[in-house]
Amino acid sequence: MIATQTMIRAFLLLLVCGISASCDREAPPSQASTADTGSSSPTAQPTQSSTPPPLVVGRPAAPSGIAQAAQTTSIILLLQDTRIPFQQFQRDGLAMLVGRQKGCELTVHDAAGSAGQQADQFRTAITAKPSAIFVSPIDPPALAALIVEAKTAGIRVIGLDKRMLDEGCTSIVFTDQRRVGRLAAETVLDALKRKAAEEGATETTGRVVQIRGVEDAFPTNELAAGFEEELKKESGVILVHDAPADWKPENATARTAEAFRLQKQFDVIFAHNDALAMGAAKATIEAGERENVFIVGTDGLTGTKRGMELVRIGDIDATVVQPALVDFALQIILKLRDEPDFKPQPAYEVEPFAVVPKNVESALRVGTYKFPGL
Repeated sequence: MIATQTMIRAFLLLLVCGISASCDREAPPSQASTADTGSSSPTAQPTQSSTPPPLVVGRPAAPSGIAQAAQTTSIILLLQDTRIPFQQFQRDGLAMLVGRQKGCELTVHDAAGSAGQQADQFRTAITAKPSAIFVSPIDPPALAALIVEAKTAGIRVIGLDKRMLDEGCTSIVFTDQRRVGRLAAETVLDALKRKAAEEGATETTGRVVQIRGVEDAFPTNELAAGFEEELKKESGVILVHDAPADWKPENATARTAEAFRLQKQFDVIFAHNDALAMGAAKATIEAGERENVFIVGTDGLTGTKRGMELVRIGDIDATVVQPALVDFALQIILKLRDEPDFKPQPAYEVEPFAVVPKNVESALRVGTYKFPGL
């Protein structure tokens, strides 16, 4: 069994280095079957509707006839939309970890934002009879019957969303998006309190702009709710502008420019991911206001031009790390494989982690979030 912190560090370091699991010397080349097709959901993030073909990676057990099937731990990962950076991170990170586990293989399906397409992919996954299905759901209730069908077939289902708690999964692994929003707001309030102290002000004040992922979807609504709840703890800090960007950095630039035209001045931008934060930062630079605006995003991904690096070089001021979740889900499945009597808890919550300039080097070196106990 892989040690908890070792897996987290490996996950982060592998992604920093940009190594692909499918390029591992002992792993077979990636295979792709015929592409699935489907239309985008109205609440899906990007607007393109083409569905990518499944990605298959892994290191199968040594051939031994019927025994090979028993030795192979096969995992199917169902994602909402890998055009969103965090979902790319989940896909690539799990592929790397699985690619380094002998006897494990992974297939990834991308629903491209379509709830109907994801349900079809879930049905296809059940027919493949994998050891486990990991699912980041678009519409959890729409998958409830399929989860029952999968479990009846002996397939373990790990949900990657708090909303799946009552849908019959083997277990769920989640990060509370309201907590992510609250942590972003705590980081903002800390910055505004420092600013007030430096200016000798007796009250903490600030004008805040929020750049949402999309207008109305569960994750963005939860992020916004948590953020706004925490901001209200300081009466002098007010949200003056709130606009969606369809998860596109160029839209974040445009929405921020609009905020400058309408609001004239503000102190903070909270963007729902780091790519949007960079788009917003571009607008502050063009307006000559970058030094006067504190910018915080979420995701906290590692790698070039991603959240952790953006904080380190000062392109944005803070990020809230969204735990990958798939790494802990893999631990659950490996423990179930190695210890047949193991019974996972119904749910495991992995806490987010705020990264600012003073702790970014440590975060890059030793990691950020911690796994709960199995």
